[in-house]
Amino acid sequence: MPITLPTQVSKPDTSWVSQKFGMIGQPGIGKSEFWSHGEKTLYLQTEAGLNHLAVMKIAIRNFEDLKETLTALIQADQAKKFPYDTLIVDTIDELIDLINEEVIRRGREKFSKVAQDINTIGDIPNGAGWQWATELIKMTFDKLEKLPAAIAFIGHLSLVEVKTATDKYHKTSISVGGKTGGYLLAWPDHLLNIEATYNGSNLIRKVRTRPTQYIDAKSRGNMVPDGLKWEGDMKKNYTEFRALFS
Repeated sequence: MPITLPTQVSKPDTSWVSQKFGMIGQPGIGKSEFWSHGEKTLYLQTEAGLNHLAVMKIAIRNFEDLKETLTALIQADQAKKFPYDTLIVDTIDELIDLINEEVIRRGREKFSKVAQDINTIGDIPNGAGWQWATELIKMTFDKLEKLPAAIAFIGHLSLVEVKTATDKYHKTSISVGGKTGGYLLAWPDHLLNIEATYNGSNLIRKVRTRPTQYIDAKSRGNMVPDGLKWEGDMKKNYTEFRALFS
């Protein structure tokens, strides 16, 4: 089919199901609870911790679970029976751990002569482990992106030391390093960095979406304003957030 050259500018896509989110923050500040107020949300649960929430969830404890879940979601979409509008990976840290376990298994199989020496992905010869791990992460998110739903991952926060020629400082970022961490920072349309502090016994949370020297955050098209406050009513917080999209 011949290519048709465009003659009009495209409009920004603000539809919910087209969005990709990353959410990073300290443990116990309500990240999982926030997403639980979506009526058609499915959690891809890679670690325990959702028993206090009334949600739809599917446990993913190893790479086979991940493959079977992706296959089931794709088949539901192909059958035009896809029941979700949001998919949450909770947490991305544990998803990477189970992918790394699969990479180690493959490394021991491919390099059988040194299998007993392969205990981490860094032990796999020729740096292949890091490449395989990043490829499997990309493959997973490529498949999720093709589904008719918003995709989000929940991740842990890390204080990263940054060195320049003239300075050294710390910034809050995702707790995943290397090429995989770089990919996960680049992947979402909106990287929501949740700042949480206490004023006495009151938990004060702020959604940061503007990157600075000291934090990794973003929102393409500035769809999510920087500095949104989470009050105590998490359902209200979610409803107001969802209203930012069509």
